[in-house]
Order: sequence, then C-alpha cells, then structure tokens
Amino acid sequence: MNQFSSRAVIESSYTVGAWTVFVLSGNHTSLIPRKTYSKRFTSTTQCYSEQLRTGSVQYRVTKMVSTSSFKRISSSILAYWSACFLIVFVLLTILGLSANLEAHCGRYNNFKKNLARDTLTDDTESYTERVNKDTRLYMEKNEPKPATYSSRINSASAAQSLNICPEIDIPGNDRNLTIIFDEIDFAQVEAAIFKEAVLHARNLTQEVSHSVRAIYQDHEPKRHLLQYYLADELNVGNYWYRPGGRWTPADCIPRWKVAIVIPFRDRLVHLSIFLRHLVPFLMSQYLEFGIFVIEQANDLSFNRAMLMNVGYLESSNFSQWDCLIFHDVDHIPLSYSNYYGCGSMPRHFISGEDVWDYGIRYELLFGGVTGFTENQIVSFNGFPNAYWGWGGEDDDIYKRTTAVGLARTRPAGQMGYYNVISHHHKSAPENENRFCLLDNYEERLHTDGLNNIKYERPSVSLSLLYTNISVDIRRLPWNRERWRHCEENK
Repeated sequence: MNQFSSRAVIESSYTVGAWTVFVLSGNHTSLIPRKTYSKRFTSTTQCYSEQLRTGSVQYRVTKMVSTSSFKRISSSILAYWSACFLIVFVLLTILGLSANLEAHCGRYNNFKKNLARDTLTDDTESYTERVNKDTRLYMEKNEPKPATYSSRINSASAAQSLNICPEIDIPGNDRNLTIIFDEIDFAQVEAAIFKEAVLHARNLTQEVSHSVRAIYQDHEPKRHLLQYYLADELNVGNYWYRPGGRWTPADCIPRWKVAIVIPFRDRLVHLSIFLRHLVPFLMSQYLEFGIFVIEQANDLSFNRAMLMNVGYLESSNFSQWDCLIFHDVDHIPLSYSNYYGCGSMPRHFISGEDVWDYGIRYELLFGGVTGFTENQIVSFNGFPNAYWGWGGEDDDIYKRTTAVGLARTRPAGQMGYYNVISHHHKSAPENENRFCLLDNYEERLHTDGLNNIKYERPSVSLSLLYTNISVDIRRLPWNRERWRHCEENK
C-alpha cells in the first residue's frame, strides 16, 4: 500500500471516528470550537478530525462519552424502545377491544334472550310472588292487572311460535332406560351426547370456564354476573347448550327449571356412568336443567347434608331454579316416566332399588334422590350440618319437612325403580352419633342449617356436562346454649 493510500485510510478512519463521537455524544457543541460552530458540516467534521489527530481533547472526549454521553445514550435507547412497546401495546389493545366488544355484544344479546326466556319458566309459588309485586305496580299506575300465569305463557309462546313442553303425555315415557354400568371415560360420554358438536362445545366451555373461575377468585359471585358470561349457547339436537352442563329445550318452552345437585367425593367412575344415563333421561322429559357436582375437598368424614346446603347456595348464584333435586351419584333411574319436574315437591323419587329387591328399607326413607323447591328449603332452614359420616341425615331431613307441614310424595311401583352402581363403591364410615342427633333434631331445627353454615369460597370449574364446585367444609362451632345434647359430635 503506497503512502497516499495509507494517508487516505487514516483520514477516513479519523472522519468515521469523529462522526461516531458526534452522533453518540449528547452534547455536540461542547466539543466544537466556537469559531467553527456556525460552519457547515464539513468544517465541523474537519474540526473533530483535527482534535482527534492532535490528541488535545482526547481525554475530554473519552470522559464525556464514558459519563454524560453514556447516560444520554442509555436514556435515548430506553425512550426509543419504550415508545415502540407503547405503540405495539396500543395497537394490540385496539384489536383486542374490538374482538372483545364483538364477543360481549353477542353475549349480551344472548343474556337478554335467556333472561326473557327465564321469566317464562317460574313455578306457581315463585310466580305468585312476582304477580303480587306486578299487581301493586299496576295498581299504582291505574293500569289493568296482569293476566294469569297460563295466559301469560300462552301469549309469550304465541309470540315466539313455541308450544309449552309436555309434562304427562311425553312420547316414549313408557319405556325403560337401557342401563350400562361398564366403565366409560368422560370423553366418550361427551362424544355420545354432543356428537358432531363436541369440539365446538369444548372450545366454548373452555373459554367461559376461565371467566367463571376469575369471578370466583376476584369477586363475590353474583347471579347477574355469572349469567352474563354463561349466556353463550350452542345448538345440540333439540336443545340449547350452555357451558357447565346447562340445557334448555329448543323446540318448546320448558315447564320447569331444575337444578340437579350431586354431593360428591372420589366417585369419578360413578360420575361418568351417571351422566351417560341422566343427561339423555332429562332431555327426554323436555326439562330445562343444570347439573352441579358439589365436591368435598378434604379428608374429613363425608358430610352429605352440608354439601346439599352448599349446593343450594352456590347453584342459586347461577340461576333461579324452580326446584332442586339432590341426587346420589350411584343411583340410576330405570323408567322415563319417573318425571323430574317440580310439581310434586317435596318428593322422594325412589320406590324401590335393586339392592333391596326393588323395595325400600322402611316407609319413612327419604334419601338417595329427593327434590324440593327453593321456598321449601328455606322454610325448614335447609339441611343439618352436624352429620359427619354415613347415615342419619336423610331421616333428619324428613323430620324437618314434616315439622313445617310439608307432605312428601313418592312415585308408585316400577315408575320409581332405581339401579345402584355397585362396583368401585366404598361407603363412608358410619356416624356413631346419628341416633342422638335424630332424637334431638328439634333443638337444632332453627339454628343448624342455612343460617349457620360457613365455608371458604369454593373453587368452581365448568365441564361440558356439569359445573364442579369444590369446597373445603369444616365442623361448625357447637351451639351450647341451644344444643344441649350430642356435643360429642363436635
């Protein structure tokens, strides 16, 4: 390389170095002599080159780049990337809001539709309360009194071009179920019920389940809030499906809105078999229904009646039910004519079981499958919380119903026959104190039940076929002032 080329390379490197310092430093004027500050860029560049060649400001340049300029460079880079992230965040937020807005609009429309439909499915008692309230409002406005329940239903059904679902003359209700007690996993049950809609149902349930879990984690659950997120529907055959095992007839207006509540622990094998039979069974009766599995989430003795209280309270967060049927997970009805509607409550649905040669152990039996309206449950203060272990709570519940003047009903003959799943069956340890609790039920009737139950906020998740409510129930303080007997059960 000749001398001229070497000098050109050196000059170029000086120039590049000067430009680098010029760009990276945040204080350009401090390194440029005053007499050259107003000159063109070429003069400024020469000034930098000259200073670098002579070395007169080498220390000054190095010091400024390593302190002041470094801070300015860092802050500039940080500001630049912050601005980039902010722009990206704003764009994503706008896109997300538009998608959420579309989803929320659809969910809100479904919510309004479901709310309007829900007003058409009240039982006589709950409707009477509403009619009384409506009557007072109409009288205050000097407007005509509202029509009867039946005429209101008829006008609504005419407007919607739908008939009232049948209750007695249901096609095929003279048949018996084909009971299959073979083990089956939940995916197979879901595929059998949803058929080609199973993937859509799984996606919808997964999306909504996340919102419901968030509600229970971050808020006190409220019915209107849960109903809003549970408003999305999917058409499955002649039913509308909503996540968490909630079903509404699509071709007629249901007469009854029923919550199936299952006290539960460690019976997954039974649960899949149970759902395989019960969901089609309820659909055949044209009922609107929801299935709630109330799971005891600890190793304490099983407390069926306390879980029933939890089931009543928590299912009421999802909707207002005409009645609730508390169902053992190992009991399968045999006859489609065993109607699960709410017209004959309180009701013991069992007239015989296969384990008892299709008889019942004693006439006052009131366990296995029982149903009540919401008003009836409140009237006898719910169910006793004191029964830890197997036995006694169903007889206590029967005594509570009779104490407030309620008469139990029961189907006759084969209509009320059930088969019991015998395999994978492990009963809870017996409650040795049950006879003392039964003999002294009256002293606890008004103070042990709904009005003294306490439990931590449950964990709620939605499955395709049911809503799982997992709760850690604990023994409640013994009321020594009123409960003078059986304190050893504390």
